[in-house]
Amino acid sequence: MLVWNRNMYMDEKVRKRPAKYKRLAHRKKFFRRCYCITLPANDNNMMDIYPSGELWLQYEASHGLEVIGIASCEESVIQLVAEITQDIYKKYGDISPELVKKFFAHNEKL
Repeated sequence: MLVWNRNMYMDEKVRKRPAKYKRLAHRKKFFRRCYCITLPANDNNMMDIYPSGELWLQYEASHGLEVIGIASCEESVIQLVAEITQDIYKKYGDISPELVKKFFAHNEKL
């Protein structure tokens, strides 16, 4: 089960047709042009990146991942992670898994 954060980050291509990419992420097969950034599944990571096909593996599907970013290609997903990291650092002056969760829990975006 995927939970979509209200202030999800998107690259330019996804921003034009977000519903299309959300549908692609829900499919149970690998689709190269859809990558999701989620809150971490464990306390050691800041964020997790999944190609759309991996979101349906048994572990991920059973834990209800919260999607905080979606991109159309590998290059864009890396840029989105950098943008999210910069925004969190600007707001809190530090970066940690707890701050990432706090940043998206308050539905804030700079």
